[in-house]
Amino acid sequence: MPIPAGSTIYRAAQNTGDSAITGGTVPSAMVIRLFADFQKYLEPEETPFSSSVSTGKSVNQKKIEWGTGFLAPHQVNLGATLTAGAATSLTLATGDGNKVQQGDVLRIPTDGGTAVEHVWITGVTPGSDVVTVVRAMGGTTAGAHTYGAPGYVIEILGPASQENADSQLAPIMKGAIEWNVPQLYDYAVQVSNREDNTPDYEFDGASRYDEFLSRIMTSASIDFEKAMIMGKRHAPESSFTVPGGTPTLMGGLDFFTDNSLDKALAPLTESDLRFVQRTLWTNVGSNAAKNILVGGFMREVISSLWNANRYATVKDDTTTLVWNAVTTEYGTLRFTMSRYIMPATVFFVNLDDISIRPYKGGEWADVQLPVNGPYKKGRFTGDYSAVFKKNGARYKIINCSTTATDYPNLA
Repeated sequence: MPIPAGSTIYRAAQNTGDSAITGGTVPSAMVIRLFADFQKYLEPEETPFSSSVSTGKSVNQKKIEWGTGFLAPHQVNLGATLTAGAATSLTLATGDGNKVQQGDVLRIPTDGGTAVEHVWITGVTPGSDVVTVVRAMGGTTAGAHTYGAPGYVIEILGPASQENADSQLAPIMKGAIEWNVPQLYDYAVQVSNREDNTPDYEFDGASRYDEFLSRIMTSASIDFEKAMIMGKRHAPESSFTVPGGTPTLMGGLDFFTDNSLDKALAPLTESDLRFVQRTLWTNVGSNAAKNILVGGFMREVISSLWNANRYATVKDDTTTLVWNAVTTEYGTLRFTMSRYIMPATVFFVNLDDISIRPYKGGEWADVQLPVNGPYKKGRFTGDYSAVFKKNGARYKIINCSTTATDYPNLA
């Protein structure tokens, strides 16, 4: 959303310090204070997403892997127009040729949607999306099926086998291995003895080191929340070589959510929300997403979609304009709002499918380092990744309009 004309935004200057990434200090007689799950309890309203997911057991591998299982597909999509009559080559959508087998019966709506045709697959070429079919099975008519027509999903009805013929290999969906890597968060803290003992308007008698540490911890919790949402996995092979290479970056929710609906700057609608729920229910049934994760503006938008039906709940001293949950035919969706969700994006998630994973010995900690002078130096550090299971149960709507006038109940 554009910043209103005349607005001024201030940001405090950040402290400057040693930015070298070479060398280091050999620690001896260190003092370590552990803050393993601090981001869950330190101002949790700042980090509602990472505060809402569980912390799993620590890991001791830089490549953190987990398995994802699949059911055999039960739907495919048309990839090119199939004309009426005797044509026997059916083109499926890219990649859908791997989802069917010889002997399968397919149900395809005909143009106009008033009738259907059943076809029987007699030939499949591995790696190809073009299959050979017998048309007009089961008393249906070999009608026209136009590519790109809305709502034309092809249903797989399973195999129909001939007598005294070899059995076809059944489709067995193999699991997939997904993976993430840890990201090392490291913040330096340094305060001279004079600075630590000089009161001013901001610090009066308290340990300035601890005050700085407290602020860094708050900043780190926000950084982690943003990485959990927007992080892009980056792990070139050189990252696993020390020293040298580039740091490993963990992937976040956006990276591990493949299903998406691109609105291309059109306004979000109630129909979009139902489409996503229906799609997830069709794909994974009751395991579909139970939470909507949004930023502030899209949270207003979603509430406004139903405000024509109930604009407000009014009591003597309160007025409610917010919807906290919505129940449709496909289940109940509860809302979670984070300041760090991309403004034009809506995520559909199951929070139970996501967990935070610390690297072994890498839980959040304040490490006070030995020094050779009259100052106090330390580092606040954490080595963390996250696991995002059940990708198929998640969805995101992207590039929604962020113009208020596109939403009648907001304008």
